[in-house]
Amino acid sequence: MNEPDLFHAVDGGGNCFPGPCLPFSLVRLGPDAVNHNTTGYASGEDIRHFSHLHVVGAGGQGRYGNIGIVPLGFNGDERNISQMGSDEVATPGYYATTLQPRQGFGEMALGGGIRCELTSTPRCGLHRYRFPKGLEPHLRFNIGACIGGRSVAGQAKWIDSKTLVARSDVRGGWGHQEIYTVFARIELDREIQSSNFMSDTQEPSSTRRGFGPNLRGQVSLGDVDEVNLRVGISFVSPAQAQRHLEEEVGQRDFDAVRQGASNTWKELLRRFRVEGGSEEDQRLWSTLWMRLHTMPDDLGTDEVPWFNAKSRQFNNLFCLWDSVRCANSLFALIDPPLAEDLCHSLMEISEQTGWLPDAWILGASGQIQGGCSSAVLFSEALQKGLEIDPVRALDCLDRTQESPSPDPKLFGRHSGWQEDGFLSTEVLNCTSRCVEYAFHDHTTAIVAKAAGREDRSQALEQRSGQIWKQWRDEAGCFGPLDAEGQPVPFDPWKPQVRDFWNDPHFYEGTGHDYALTAWHLIHDIVDRHGGPEAFGKHLDAFMERCYCWKEINLHAPWLYHYIGEPHRSSLALRRIVDAHLQPGRHGMSDNEDMGAWSSWWLSAAMGLCPVPGSDLYLVGAPRFERIEIDIKGCDAPLVISTQGPLSATSVVVGAKLDRENLERAWVKHAEIASGAHLELQLSTQASNWGRREKPPRT
Repeated sequence: MNEPDLFHAVDGGGNCFPGPCLPFSLVRLGPDAVNHNTTGYASGEDIRHFSHLHVVGAGGQGRYGNIGIVPLGFNGDERNISQMGSDEVATPGYYATTLQPRQGFGEMALGGGIRCELTSTPRCGLHRYRFPKGLEPHLRFNIGACIGGRSVAGQAKWIDSKTLVARSDVRGGWGHQEIYTVFARIELDREIQSSNFMSDTQEPSSTRRGFGPNLRGQVSLGDVDEVNLRVGISFVSPAQAQRHLEEEVGQRDFDAVRQGASNTWKELLRRFRVEGGSEEDQRLWSTLWMRLHTMPDDLGTDEVPWFNAKSRQFNNLFCLWDSVRCANSLFALIDPPLAEDLCHSLMEISEQTGWLPDAWILGASGQIQGGCSSAVLFSEALQKGLEIDPVRALDCLDRTQESPSPDPKLFGRHSGWQEDGFLSTEVLNCTSRCVEYAFHDHTTAIVAKAAGREDRSQALEQRSGQIWKQWRDEAGCFGPLDAEGQPVPFDPWKPQVRDFWNDPHFYEGTGHDYALTAWHLIHDIVDRHGGPEAFGKHLDAFMERCYCWKEINLHAPWLYHYIGEPHRSSLALRRIVDAHLQPGRHGMSDNEDMGAWSSWWLSAAMGLCPVPGSDLYLVGAPRFERIEIDIKGCDAPLVISTQGPLSATSVVVGAKLDRENLERAWVKHAEIASGAHLELQLSTQASNWGRREKPPRT
C-alpha cells in the first residue's frame, strides 16, 4: 500500500494539516504560517513558529495554534522571521523543513538555513533543530500564540537552565468564546545562556519569568549545532504535562519517538488493505483512513478539567453535524468500541451539563448547526447492536430536545417546532432546522422504542411528520413559513445570501439539498416528485446544478438506489467523486470537517454507503479489486472483492454475500459486522441486478 500523502488537501479549501500526530491525539504539532488556513498552515508561506494544538480540516474561524516555538539564528525582530524551504517532508508521525532567510534579512542572518524536525506522542511534541555553523542559535517561545482567538493571559518560568513551564489562557476560536487554558512543560537538552520575556503588559527584560497577554520569550543557546526539545501539553496542570513527558517519552530520543509514531500508524493502516486499482487511489485510500483517525481528541479520563469524568472523553467534536453523515457510521462498522465510547462520552456530557452538544470544544458547547446529532448516533448504535443503554440515551435526548433552551444557538432547540409544528422565518435557518428536527425526532423514536417506551416512540414519529407542513409541490422540497404558517417565497436551488451559513432559510445549503437529507422520508419524497422516473430526473438536475459543495449533499448520488437503479448511483458517484476529491495539495473542494469528506470517498471506494440513523448500507461499485478490513473485536475480516473491469463506468451486475446470491443492492449491518465476504461482479453494461428490491424504510 502506498504511503499516505500528508500534504493532501492542505490548500484550496480542504484545510488539512501536515504535521505529526497520533490517532485521536491531543497534540497535533506543526507549522503556523503568516497567511494560513484554519489549521495554521499554507504552502510556501513565511513561518511564524511550530505550535502544538491544531484542528484538521475545519472551516470557519479556526482554533488553537498554542505554545509556539521557532529556532532563530539571530536576534530577529517581532515580524515574520523565516521562510519554509522547498525540502518540506511529512510522513506519518514526522514533519521536517529547512527555514530559509526571509527576503530582506540576508543570507548571513540565518547562515544558510536551520533544519527543523518534529515528531510527537499523543500528548507531547518533540522538536529537533540543527543550526549551520557560524551563527548564534536562539529559540523564540510564543506562549500566547493562537489561531482564531486571542491571548488573554500567560505565565512562563525557567525552573532551571533547561526547563520552562508555561501557561496560556486564550479566548475564542470557532464554536464559542469561552476561555481555555493550555499548560506546557518544555525541556531542552542544552542549557540556555540568557533569556528574556515580553508581553502586552511586560516590557522586554533579561529575566527568567514572564507574564501577561501575548507572552513571548527568547533564549540564546551558546555555541551548539543542535538542540532537542520535549514539550508536554495538558489542559489540566503543569504537573500533568510533566507526567505525559515521563510516561510517553521517558528516556527515548527523537528518532525512537519518531519510529514509534510511524509504527503506530503502520499498525492502524494495516487494518485497511487493498489490491488493484490505481496507485493514486491506493495512496488516497491510506491518506484518508489516516485522516479519519485524527479527530476528535481522545482525552481518556485524566485530561478532562471541566468535570470528573467516569467514561472516556473526547475533545474537538468539530462537529457531529458533519461526522454523522458518514464518518461515525464507518466507525460503528470498523471500530465498535470507539463508537460505543463516543456515545457514552456524549451521555456523560449531557448528565454533567444538562445538554447534548452538537459541537464540544474544551468543555463547552459550540454552535449548533442543525439539531441534536446524538439522536442519529444513538439510533445507529442500538440498531447495530452496540452496547449502550437506551433508557439513559433517551433521558439525555429528552433533556436536550424537550427542555426550554436558554440559548438555542448553543443548547437544545428553538421554540416553535414542538408548539406549532414549524419554525417561522423569525428563526435563522428556519427550514433546514425543521428538516433536521424531523429526522432527529424519527431517530429518537427508535431509541424510545428500544427503551420500551412505545407510546413515546409513536408520539415522536407523529411529531416528525409535521415537516410535511412545509413541503412545496411546485418546488419539490421543503420551504419556509412565516409566523402565521404561510409560505414565503424562496429559491430552492441557491442560498438567498452570499454568506450562505447565515441564509435565512437553509444553513449552508439549499431547499433541494435539505430535502435529500431526510433519509427516513426518501420513499415519500420519491412519490411526491411523481414516482421513480420523475425523481430520477430531479436527481439528474440536482447533480448538474448544485452538486457537490457541502457535507449535506455528498450522499445524493446514492439515492438512485431508491428508484431501483443502483447502477446510476455508481456512475454518478464516480463522476462526482473524481471531480471534487483528487490527489494533491488542492485535493478537496471543501473543508474536511471531522472526516466528512474522507469517509465519503472511502465509502464510495468500498462500494458501501452507510445510511445515517439506520443499520443499512447501500452497495455500489468499488475502486479496487480486493478490500480487506479488520474489524475491531472480530476474528474474520470484512472482504469486498470484484471481478470484471475497474473503470469510471463500471457498475455492479451481480453479487454474492458469503457465497450466497445477493439480488438486492443493500445489506444490513448484522450481515457484515462480524466479518463477511461480499463478491461483486462488475461490468460497463448495466443489468437488472438490484432493481427489484429497493432499500427498506429506515
